[in-house]
Amino acid sequence: MRKFKLLTILGLTLITGILYAQNRNTMSNQEVVETFLNGFNDPTKIQASLDLLTDDYEFENPMVHLTSKAEFIGLAVEMGKVLTGVEIQNIASSGEWVAVSYIFKSEIPGLESNFATEWFKVENGKITESRLIYDASEWRKVYAQMEG
Repeated sequence: MRKFKLLTILGLTLITGILYAQNRNTMSNQEVVETFLNGFNDPTKIQASLDLLTDDYEFENPMVHLTSKAEFIGLAVEMGKVLTGVEIQNIASSGEWVAVSYIFKSEIPGLESNFATEWFKVENGKITESRLIYDASEWRKVYAQMEG
């Protein structure tokens, strides 16, 4: 009986410690978005960024509306050929929404520095959707070349 009590106490202590550690390591919605965007500045961290997306992640910008993580990865691979980084300017969160203004940079002449805002919805530590807003006037030509 004594061994049973001791094992029960040890088991509960272990479980409590694991649950406490998991809760302590949980990122805030804002941290999730910052981690996601910062992955685009370092190719070795891009997989960690993509891991923060749900499989049914919905992405929209002025030219495309994607409804899955797989579709977004396809776009990200193509854009990764010309984008050189993201510089966060401002970030704010309210509930499950995080709004970010940032500059995304590219190696395309005339499009080296682009101001954008993006709204992210974060649920249970994963990004479920985002809406990217920027002046796409010149970017339409880039997308046309990617499709052609």
